[in-house]
Amino acid sequence: MKKIVIALVLTTFSLMVFAQELKVKGEAKSGVYWEQSQDPGKDPVPLVYLHSKDDAGNNPKNHQGRFQLDLDYDNGNNFGMKARIRWQTWSGRDTPELWQYAFGYGNFFDDQMTVSVGKLGASPWGTGGPEMWKELEVGGSGGMRLEVKPGILSGLNVGFVLNTFNQPTEFSANDKDITILHLLQESVLGISYTHDLFHIRFAYRLDSDKDCNRDNLDVAGEEDEFLYRIEEHILDTFLPGLRIWAMGYFQGVRSDDPGYALFQNWLFAEYAPDLFTAQIRFGYDWIPNRSIAYVKPSFYWNFFDKLLSAGASFSYGQDFGEEMYEGSPYLYMEVEPKIQFNFSSSYIALVYNWRREYKHEEPELTAQGFTGDPIKQTQWINLRFCVYF
Repeated sequence: MKKIVIALVLTTFSLMVFAQELKVKGEAKSGVYWEQSQDPGKDPVPLVYLHSKDDAGNNPKNHQGRFQLDLDYDNGNNFGMKARIRWQTWSGRDTPELWQYAFGYGNFFDDQMTVSVGKLGASPWGTGGPEMWKELEVGGSGGMRLEVKPGILSGLNVGFVLNTFNQPTEFSANDKDITILHLLQESVLGISYTHDLFHIRFAYRLDSDKDCNRDNLDVAGEEDEFLYRIEEHILDTFLPGLRIWAMGYFQGVRSDDPGYALFQNWLFAEYAPDLFTAQIRFGYDWIPNRSIAYVKPSFYWNFFDKLLSAGASFSYGQDFGEEMYEGSPYLYMEVEPKIQFNFSSSYIALVYNWRREYKHEEPELTAQGFTGDPIKQTQWINLRFCVYF
């Protein structure tokens, strides 16, 4: 609680002192969430929480919503700071992670070079969402980021990040074994380029053998990561509202155990004129011996100058290789209708979701005489509220 009070006091002080140069924006989300899930051969289990399923934490039990505050201060002389306060756990004894990032920056040589120092975020080389929000310099206790934006090639941003370990270092028997070379092996390399016709981003994070594997603390790291994002900027000129983009993330590039490797990819196509928004998402995940393909079409009508939108999405996933359940016709499928009222800086939405998902077959159920497919069925209703400021 003391940390929360200090953070709020500092924020208030910043607003008072730097009111002319400080840009503030944020959001507050919550809602009423009801869920009923039923595992194979078991009775349904109903649950009720305060929670919003609209990108406000992934755990309904622990995340009551999201309060997020973005601060951007520029002193007018090429120096400033950026910070994000995020609070998702509103009750209980859990200490919320307030500062998602907080760093100072300086622009040099007519904005052709930017140096940032602190707990890094707001990366120019992140995936940017939706479905995937990754920034490789996030993690550890902070670092330094150098961005070079040469004037001779407008739109190019290339640089690197020096930071610390993103996993515990208990694997090293003695901290004296850690050298500056090991810190350099935790660096991030990034590049982005914006053109009238397209935009691309790419980042690669090295990983030394002095921090632990994220899934096994008894194994050395060496889990290099990379990500990408690709956008086209030309279709909208021919058909306003049409766009296509893709993103991906690879974890465990050099892992000694290939079982820790994970490659995720998403491809989006969207057409959003004033009357409706139609979108289709394709996803593909790969781990050794198993892969999953996804498809998620959605369609939402807009009424009364977008005051009201109503529609639904359908999601389907199919696994290959070592399937979750051998012979299953799908991994999961779900239907999600939604109705949403949009105001100038807020919205209220009512969403229903119905999902069926194949699970691993449980021998104990078979021993009890269960003969059906091992399908878990879940349905939930979420009344959401959100305020933007």
